[in-house]
Amino acid sequence: MTRAFFLSLLAALLTLPALAGDKPVTYVAEMTGMVCAGCKDHVTAAFTKLEGVSKVEIAPAEKPGAQKVTVTTTAPALTKEQAVAALGASASTYVVHTWKKSE
Repeated sequence: MTRAFFLSLLAALLTLPALAGDKPVTYVAEMTGMVCAGCKDHVTAAFTKLEGVSKVEIAPAEKPGAQKVTVTTTAPALTKEQAVAALGASASTYVVHTWKKSE
């Protein structure tokens, strides 16, 4: 086998992790304070600014007055504290009660 073949094989092996990309991770939060479409838009915009977030879905939760927020990201360790910080001054209005990594 030629040297050029080995070099191209080595280059291909080194680029495989970059081509694979990061695996999506899902977090599920229970929140209160969202009472209208504008509220949901505000929370969606705030969470979309978090590292690696590609999708935010908001739906009614089982508990009356609460919403289930599902966040899809490539960040392996987003915390509740980061989510609250992303809300900024609105964190007193839109309260994150729980934040769990979905299995």
